[in-house]
Amino acid sequence: MVSHLGYQSVGLHWGVRDALARAVTTDSDIVKQSQERLREVEVIPEQRLQPHHFTHLKLARAIAAKVFYTPPPVHVAVIPPASDRVRTAGMYSTRTGEVYISMEMMERGRTMVDTLVHELAHHRQYRTYREAEDLTPAHAEAMTNIAAQVVEETAKGTFDDLLKEVTW
Repeated sequence: MVSHLGYQSVGLHWGVRDALARAVTTDSDIVKQSQERLREVEVIPEQRLQPHHFTHLKLARAIAAKVFYTPPPVHVAVIPPASDRVRTAGMYSTRTGEVYISMEMMERGRTMVDTLVHELAHHRQYRTYREAEDLTPAHAEAMTNIAAQVVEETAKGTFDDLLKEVTW
């Protein structure tokens, strides 16, 4: 998790670790700080979205509805950076089961779909394994499966009406 936040985890002998714990930020501290920052996510109401953002949101919701029998709610949001080293493109809340995509990712259909697949994979991973961590085999497998479903539905023409208005 700390790697995903832009840091490098270093293992220390327990005696050294305990002595430095008050002076050095631990992995647990980094993850806790990240979670506190991300609690400040702010959903952008649909009526405040630009037309192309709303078009991309409609596509995101249509994709989620095809991938899941009961799709998670998908929102455009202002997402604070998860750490001082990385920006946050999207977020999945295990508490609410909602997907948030940052406004920056909504500018282009491609970045929206990339972010959506990543976050929907967290949803599938959490529903299956009760964990939603990045950089795990379960998350990679879920991303691959969801991307394949999106490609299949696109090839069938499922999203044709929505794709006409997408800015790629």
